[in-house]
Amino acid sequence: MDYATKRKIVLAKRFSFKVKASVEPILKAYSGIFFLPSVRAGLAIALLTLLDPNIGLSGLLAVLSAYLFAKFLGFQKTFISLDYYIYNPLLVGLGIGFLFKLSPLTGVLIVTASILTFLLTFTLSNIFGYYLRLPILSLPFVLVSTMVYLASYKSSNLFVYYLYPHVGLDLFQNLPLWIKGFFHSLGSVIFYPHTTVGALLFLFLLRFSPILAFLAVLGYYAGSLFTAYLSGSSFQAFGDAYAFNYILIAMALGGVFLIPHPRSYTVALLGVLSAVPVVQASEVFFEHYGIPISALPFNVIVLLFLYTLLVLGYRYLTVRYWGTPESTLDYFVSFTKRFPLTGREIGLPFSGQWTVWQGFDGEWTHKGAWKYALDFVITDEKGKTYRGSGYYLTDYYAYRKPVLSPVSGTVVEVVDGFPDNPPGEADKENNWGNYVLIYDWRGFYVLLCHFAQNSIKVKKGDRVERGTLLGLCGNSGYSPQPHIHMHVQLLPKVGSPTVPFVIDSYIAEGKQFFDYSVPKKGERVEAFFPDKVLQQKFNLLIEDSFEFLYRDGEEEKRVKLKVEMAPDGTFYLKEGTSKLFFGQKFGVFYCYSLQGDSEILKLLFATLSKLPLNLNRQLMWRDSIPLSALLQFRWKNLVYLAASLYHRLLNIENRYRSKTPLKFTVKGEYLGLTSEGEVKISNEGKFIEEVSLKVANKTLFLKRV
Repeated sequence: MDYATKRKIVLAKRFSFKVKASVEPILKAYSGIFFLPSVRAGLAIALLTLLDPNIGLSGLLAVLSAYLFAKFLGFQKTFISLDYYIYNPLLVGLGIGFLFKLSPLTGVLIVTASILTFLLTFTLSNIFGYYLRLPILSLPFVLVSTMVYLASYKSSNLFVYYLYPHVGLDLFQNLPLWIKGFFHSLGSVIFYPHTTVGALLFLFLLRFSPILAFLAVLGYYAGSLFTAYLSGSSFQAFGDAYAFNYILIAMALGGVFLIPHPRSYTVALLGVLSAVPVVQASEVFFEHYGIPISALPFNVIVLLFLYTLLVLGYRYLTVRYWGTPESTLDYFVSFTKRFPLTGREIGLPFSGQWTVWQGFDGEWTHKGAWKYALDFVITDEKGKTYRGSGYYLTDYYAYRKPVLSPVSGTVVEVVDGFPDNPPGEADKENNWGNYVLIYDWRGFYVLLCHFAQNSIKVKKGDRVERGTLLGLCGNSGYSPQPHIHMHVQLLPKVGSPTVPFVIDSYIAEGKQFFDYSVPKKGERVEAFFPDKVLQQKFNLLIEDSFEFLYRDGEEEKRVKLKVEMAPDGTFYLKEGTSKLFFGQKFGVFYCYSLQGDSEILKLLFATLSKLPLNLNRQLMWRDSIPLSALLQFRWKNLVYLAASLYHRLLNIENRYRSKTPLKFTVKGEYLGLTSEGEVKISNEGKFIEEVSLKVANKTLFLKRV
């Protein structure tokens, strides 16, 4: 291939990339109206708007104007980063196209209004996000469209379009009013209140998100039936032009800004019912001045509910929206099961093997406000904590053993002068005995108690790292035998109420690996330390690439995986447009989340979701994986819809067992689908050498080339 040909290919690829980078955010503006930032859904909705060229072209002109304006100012990435809020300029354009005949004058109005909408969107998104931690929804559209409508009273050169017949496509004229009303309302969201358009939009929702389709039905009929009950007229209720607000409220509260769950659906239902008087009052007030209320009730109700739930700390608030309620639900369930109490995980305060003497909500002292605590002792093969008669403190295995810091932080208080109690006795006056209180820089305090007298090696104000020697285990305070007491509290005063926490990684009974867990009473546990060689093999860096041969049954192809970094500093393996996010923490390699439909990345997620980076002894471990990582599994969206009512349907667990320092097996079973496979880690280089997984009578194979 000569130089000229190569250059043409490079230029063609660059042009294709630029076109794709420009088209994607524009199409996502269309799908964003229904909270589905999808290119395919956006293309379908864009084509629907063009059924009426006056409306469709007005909307397209608006979103193009906003995009080009952002690019002109150098804010192209900012435009895209606004995610699905970029639908605001589009809505303004569609609204103007619905009201006025498209002409050069109308075009100028659309361009200026869309630029104003972008500026307002950018400004409000920063203000709302910084001060209130709230989304702006379609508030810029409501404000600008109201302004345009009022300004039109003085614009006699604008030709009013909505008074004349629009392009019609009503193929279902004989449907009952209560069904036609729903489709009309759904179509009204894109300024096309026609039965056929509404029916097609509903089919799109069913295809891309059954949860949103369900919420659309729930919202519309809850609001309309309540309206009919208040007004005494079902004809008026099912013919209300602004009933689309009920649809949007239910979708936003039930599936987008809240995790789909029966509680969230209840909140959505209450939001819709609360919106009914807002809609009716707004109609009376605004129509008195000839102004449409548009999506004002939707914005008011959703923002009020979200702010209240945010302040109250509602458990099911969406932290990150993954494009559909189904994907968000999948990520939420798997993440909360895999990583409970993220940000409050600590290590074990010792080396070697110790036994949990008293766990959370223990039968003796771990009660009430102090129930979240762990006590550790050392036991022998018979389960005894001492040798001989146990009459002397020195008979106890734990006595004067090193106590290590379980966190990195600052020592805020130390007490070291209380004497050790004789075995079987306790100091009831000084409950905590000798102790060290450490402030963890993540915002909590860790208390370690019952140190031996004058054995503490740190002082107030010292900075300690995880594993720093704090002192020696003793029997001071309310302690009948030498042991380590450890708990987490949010206040600096010793004895403050305890809060839940987890141990980040440990081995129980010499073979079972746990992470983000709390050991139970009687378990013999030890700290987990990664193997540096294996740790380096999974230290994947930017620009690392790996070529594999992938075989799915009889089909075979070569694939290349490349390591890249996201803007937030996280790393991912990329194959095509799909991304598998990964990372190392506490000596463990994790696959965190998957974006896209790559079967190769799904295979890696299903087999490498969690890997303790030390297999020098035979270990067993378990991990919960998201439904999106399952291969050869159909009807996922229906499972998601059912799981939104019962989250345990998404409890998908894999079981792992190491065979050699560079090989382990994986087994899984979910709703009749079984999987069994093996992973071989690269002997010389980084990452893996080979993966095989048998799923649904088909063997998937990935081998390094």
